[in-house]
Amino acid sequence: NSEVVPNFLYEPNNSCAVQLIGHQSTNLLSSVDLYNIANDVRFPMEADIVQEAIKNLREDFTWIGLTDRIQESVEGFRQIFPFLAENLNNATKVMEEEFQSRGEDLEDNTFALPEGYSDKKSCPFEHRNAGHAPTCGTTELDDETKELIMKLNSRDMAVYKAAVERFELQMEVLQDYKDGNL
Repeated sequence: NSEVVPNFLYEPNNSCAVQLIGHQSTNLLSSVDLYNIANDVRFPMEADIVQEAIKNLREDFTWIGLTDRIQESVEGFRQIFPFLAENLNNATKVMEEEFQSRGEDLEDNTFALPEGYSDKKSCPFEHRNAGHAPTCGTTELDDETKELIMKLNSRDMAVYKAAVERFELQMEVLQDYKDGNL
């Protein structure tokens, strides 16, 4: 068998290769030992790194969002955390109506804004990262470069898959809540 196997072994401190290694999964690590080896481009303990990142994603976050579904993510955040609403006056009114529809007594105003408060600023979410066309280098990648990029990002791809599953579940639960099924 004369198949050529690409040699992707870089020095552990090679800054170019390290910059391509999955930072999202590394940022989800809680183990100091795993964190310290996460940028080693020899890829020791990849399965352990992915497993811990996914465990932490599933167990340590109340709500997660996805960049490629940014609007849904922001809307979900605002429903789970009403204090992040675009306008607090509107959010308080919606909450008040929701509590009243359930027959809750609202005389104590425990969730209300201070009397006379008016949210004049609002907090719209503006998505400004539109991306830019490359101004240098090439847009063509050879197969070896593509394979290296896939290897360096495989950890993040595994964590992203788990994040999408979690996000979909969150959205289902949120819809069930809105529909009064919870």
